[in-house]
Amino acid sequence: MVGKSLKWKWSGDKKDNCIIVCSIENIDPMGVHTGDSITVAPAQTLTDKEYQEMRDASFKILRRIGVETGGSNVQFAQNPEDGRLVVIEMNPRVSRSSALASKATGFPIAKVAALLAVGFTLDELKNDITNGKTPASFEPTIDYVVTKFHVLILKSFQRLIAPNNSDEICGRSYGNRKKLSRIFSKSH
Repeated sequence: MVGKSLKWKWSGDKKDNCIIVCSIENIDPMGVHTGDSITVAPAQTLTDKEYQEMRDASFKILRRIGVETGGSNVQFAQNPEDGRLVVIEMNPRVSRSSALASKATGFPIAKVAALLAVGFTLDELKNDITNGKTPASFEPTIDYVVTKFHVLILKSFQRLIAPNNSDEICGRSYGNRKKLSRIFSKSH
């Protein structure tokens, strides 16, 4: 499928309180491994309606498969011609992209997931972003853009190159750097 790739970082508890911590959009086209893609948080190219549809779909998917607490993510591909969504990945755990979402928003996904796993609920936890003035059940909002670029050191990973010398390699990223700005054009 050709189209956009978008990821939704979710946090939820045993009382069915759910929040989207962060939306992340891959800038590179579908087919580039998400671990190697340039990514931006929050997603930049969605209408409010598209954002809400993916947010709601993420909650439904996680409930349907039985995820009750913690941090998870749902990744969608969106067809640019008709807007059709396809789920391309779902992780019922904290994943690599959780680090970007946490750094972008200030919301400590792994810490909150651990506390939810031992029985706390989002409304019982203090929100680190607001220094405890609000509960963790408030969805983070940011007024800036975080763009993540990967550092590839291909010489170190020559043995990973496919036998036909194609670029069909996944996960070659060796590190990354992030840049913040109020607008996307200045965040890269």
